[in-house]
Amino acid sequence: MIRIDGAQLRVKRIRQSRNGAFCVADLSTAFGEFKVKDPLLDQFEEGEYQATVWISEIYLSQYIAFGKGVTEIRARLHDLQVESQAELSTAHEQAEPDPIDEQRPERVAASKKSVPPPSTAKDFSHFNKGGKPPSGSLDSVPLESTQGEHDGLLDAEMLHAIANRDPIKLDATVERALLRRQAAELGQRHGYRFDAKQQIWFAQ
Repeated sequence: MIRIDGAQLRVKRIRQSRNGAFCVADLSTAFGEFKVKDPLLDQFEEGEYQATVWISEIYLSQYIAFGKGVTEIRARLHDLQVESQAELSTAHEQAEPDPIDEQRPERVAASKKSVPPPSTAKDFSHFNKGGKPPSGSLDSVPLESTQGEHDGLLDAEMLHAIANRDPIKLDATVERALLRRQAAELGQRHGYRFDAKQQIWFAQ
């Protein structure tokens, strides 16, 4: 992996997708400009972020959308640590294809290696990839009023955390469409807000 300090991540939210709103970013570093379309960005608010980033892959991507061919150099993020954020200086809607609809390209891994430091944030992950409660989870919690309303989107442990207004860390490795639905559920229905520095959702 490549570690880059003082990188600028310009995150833009695209709202016209049939799969729901998603985010893309332009990554500016001392050695080049890259496009980032990782799932973890879908939790972020639109804005400009100064961050330390760890890049696991740099690869060339080509696609056809809106009647034209596009070639871009993309960076895949292994991790990032946000240091500061600000509003976009010039915010505007742009045409971008949804990464969910793109075919997965062949990628060449970055040659340099650098191991990111261990996370200092507490892990409040309350999701699993199957949408089912893990073994030993809170199956006995009385959640009759909400269990079943989410069609497997939230498990019993997650609903218990929401009831207690506990902080929540989403698993960004789950299927991208699921992650978007989970983030929308927390923000729009349950009054949570994403803290980009800690990458944790907090109840408001």
